[in-house]
Amino acid sequence: MSDYIIHNIEIEVDPKLDFNNDINTDKPVETNPNYYIGKAIGEKGSKLNLYRPRRGQDKEEVPNWVLRNENGIALIRIHNKENYKLYDLQENSESVVKDCVRFNQNSYPFGYVIIDYRDGRCQIAIEKTSSWDGKTETICNSIQEFFAYNKYLCGLGITVKSIEKKTIAIEFTKFIDKRTVDHGDVLESFTFKLPDLNRQPTTRVPESLSEQINFQREYMKYYGGIGGEITTIMKQNANYDNLKQLAYVVTMCVDNTFDLSVKFRDYGAFSCKEGVVAKYAMNEIVISNFKDFITPESEIPEHSMEKWLDYVYEDIIRIEERRGDEIPAKPKK
Repeated sequence: MSDYIIHNIEIEVDPKLDFNNDINTDKPVETNPNYYIGKAIGEKGSKLNLYRPRRGQDKEEVPNWVLRNENGIALIRIHNKENYKLYDLQENSESVVKDCVRFNQNSYPFGYVIIDYRDGRCQIAIEKTSSWDGKTETICNSIQEFFAYNKYLCGLGITVKSIEKKTIAIEFTKFIDKRTVDHGDVLESFTFKLPDLNRQPTTRVPESLSEQINFQREYMKYYGGIGGEITTIMKQNANYDNLKQLAYVVTMCVDNTFDLSVKFRDYGAFSCKEGVVAKYAMNEIVISNFKDFITPESEIPEHSMEKWLDYVYEDIIRIEERRGDEIPAKPKK
């Protein structure tokens, strides 16, 4: 079972004259840019021109291979490049480092990327794997650059402006209840931030909080500060109602005057204004069936790539519509 982080593809379209007859008349560029994203990926066996920055070096090519690309779904295997130094102690030599023979050995661990560009969709699922240090940023950035500078897409007037992690906006107070009541988590501390003394809140601050906030502002002014924060350690019988009231003030101040973050024992830190990253687990058999062109035994998300993508797409919409009543698990760092 592997975890996949869902990313949105933001596209801007400015149709160009089709001098090369690249446009499918049934798929106008204006309404079907996702179709041409799929065309840019290429067929099975293709390689994308992916590059990554390396410290002190020019950009390095990222090895990759298109395993399958059809019916609006592309599966790509993307390799990291690691260099190991192996030491071999010569026979009949003393056990000292200077007698060891060193060999440089390259390794190419990989992760999977699924691009869903079916009608009305344009999103990417990137595997969260130790092969890429449990991160998706390097893969995401290299794919975005590939699309952004792709001559085929540029010639059609399609610009990929960004590829970003999908976050699910949730209601902060409900999140506190979910963690403490449903999951038995413990709220250890919270940090209240006043980032800029020159900016005023966009909502009325309740009287119960006015004195505290004014004191904090005067304290910072006294020392010539322009912003600050205060962290409060919670005890077992913490007053969650007052904390929720503070959260209400923060979330209503849309100009980012305030911020509030809480730290749970199990979940870790969570900001009042952040969303939860959309992360979904996938059974290995889904990848195996899809890349090997095997018809799944059952048309369910646990066996079928199409059904898994459908489930993820619909589940995110459902969660957003219910304003975070169901909180997905936070990806491990």
